[in-house]
Amino acid sequence: MKRRIFLRNVGLATLAGTAVGAAGLSAIQPRRTILPFAVADNDALPERPAVAKRVLVVGGGLAGIAAAYELLKRGFAVTLIERANQLGGRLTGWQVQVEGETMAMEHGFHGFFNQYYNLKGLLAETGLLKNLKPVRDYPILFKNKPMESFTNTTTLFPFNLLAVVGQAKSVSLLDFYPPSDALYELMRYQPERTFRKFDDIDFKSFCRDINRPMVDTIIEPFAHTSFNQFHQYSTAEGIRFFHFFYLGNPDGMGYDQTIDDAMTSVVTPLKDLLIALGGKVLTDMEVERLVETDGRITKLVLRSAGSSQGEAHQVPANAVGNDWQPTRSKSGELYFVKRDDRGDYAALSSRCTHMGCPVALDPATGGFACPCHGAKYDRQGVPTAGPAILPLPAVAAELRGDAVHLTAAPLQSTTEYAADYFVLACDVPGLKNILAHSEISDQTLVSSVARLGVADPYIVWRIWLDRELRPQYVPFYTVSGYRYVDSIAIYSQLQPAYEDWARRRRGAVVELHAYAVEEHNVLPEAEIKRLMRAELDELIPELQGAEIIHDIYMMQQNFPRWAPGDHAGRPGVATPFDNLFLAGDFVRLEVPANLMEAATMTGRMAANRILAAEHLRENPIPAVALVGPLTTGA
Repeated sequence: MKRRIFLRNVGLATLAGTAVGAAGLSAIQPRRTILPFAVADNDALPERPAVAKRVLVVGGGLAGIAAAYELLKRGFAVTLIERANQLGGRLTGWQVQVEGETMAMEHGFHGFFNQYYNLKGLLAETGLLKNLKPVRDYPILFKNKPMESFTNTTTLFPFNLLAVVGQAKSVSLLDFYPPSDALYELMRYQPERTFRKFDDIDFKSFCRDINRPMVDTIIEPFAHTSFNQFHQYSTAEGIRFFHFFYLGNPDGMGYDQTIDDAMTSVVTPLKDLLIALGGKVLTDMEVERLVETDGRITKLVLRSAGSSQGEAHQVPANAVGNDWQPTRSKSGELYFVKRDDRGDYAALSSRCTHMGCPVALDPATGGFACPCHGAKYDRQGVPTAGPAILPLPAVAAELRGDAVHLTAAPLQSTTEYAADYFVLACDVPGLKNILAHSEISDQTLVSSVARLGVADPYIVWRIWLDRELRPQYVPFYTVSGYRYVDSIAIYSQLQPAYEDWARRRRGAVVELHAYAVEEHNVLPEAEIKRLMRAELDELIPELQGAEIIHDIYMMQQNFPRWAPGDHAGRPGVATPFDNLFLAGDFVRLEVPANLMEAATMTGRMAANRILAAEHLRENPIPAVALVGPLTTGA
């Protein structure tokens, strides 16, 4: 043991000495920076337009909210359009009934990290930082070794990195030697060089040259929080991810959580502010297509989110029975069709009216269930539980000869909205659907968007249990080494409403997350629940045998894919059209930012593009250090 401690200290001194000797300690410190403005005399430009220009922002997540807010406060006439019945995107929430009580449900636990400068800046400016509270530790539970705890001890490079490694029981500082090892590439992020050299390599292959304890203890568990499988994740994106969260970030590993649910703490107050600033917020509306005139986008076509969009399809009449059965068109559009006792045919679209996810038949009720957000429908497609408000869209079904012809027609007429500028801040499936149905001249944008993908599905399973759980050190744990569970959020020790429920009912509420479920692990819901429950019992033994009072299970697939080779064709904030911009966590960024910060940052970047086009003063956009601390050149 003494020899290991000695070697560890020697390694620490060697790495620190190498870093200091190469560039000087001060010179290599990660620093918060401001992105460059479009023009050098930005501060001299006016703040508001002489005439309010019209802007349509599509998508009510953080990217759309950020873009709308920045433009509204500068005097633009902004309309924000959201397909769901409320804003928030992956931060949204809804009410659920649990044993006769109304409780808040959301997409899962969200960490607001110290380096989320744009998101936290938005919350600070709007007076909402008071709705967050700090989490004091970042622990990881491993399957085959003791828990590791990564506290926020220092922000000084390389001592921040050394402190993390020093706390790890299974990692040695000698893992950093020799300096040519691939591990050092994590400290050399430089956008052009990093993506040119490493974007075509998957992160798992890249890490084969790194000591296994370092990979197993630190790199792979953290990389998995990108919601991409380790072997399907671009190494360049992985290097950018680690630079943003750990190595190019001067603010450490600390993060905050919302005090109440995210809707109460963040989303609803931001929506109210947008309206107070004069913005229009349209929910339950989706964009059907963009309209181009003379090389510019001039308007978009909206329809009710309960409308059906799809191609004509036909099914052999003798294949249609008296129970709902799925049938898929040539392009993959899913419908449900049946014949009633009178011999008449009926059909429904499979698109959930909450966010357009495909619903499935629910064997328990004979109706339908959305696996993404918990919406349930009865046998007629009328919503009975979850966030959906509108019924499943009806599809015309007509017997012609030996086949039943299905025609997906809109339930209500479309509406056209004209504007001077457009910001598409929807998720990847939504963006792809809009561009696929738009007749625009520049096919570069169309093909770029068509190449975008989503990562493997992720699971959120919230469980109400009939047994109390002793207070845990922190309410959130990253998990490594298990088939499904990647993190645990203990809601009965996380939010006041859940704490109150647990206290009154002498129970506990635990949420399990699986960040990226590979195809061979996409099993029937009951089997996945059985396996995840077994993992929970192993992770928190005192919950073994506790009965499940209520549960909500969601399998969603809407996080962006960061696969090897994707970067070059990925669309950026700017598009070939001078009045159309993109925003969201999927957008091509050389600037280090990920997850909620990438969404907020790109929303603000899209707003800045519009300000620059109008020759107005841009807002400063902060970022972590733009290159790694050990970057020496291309």
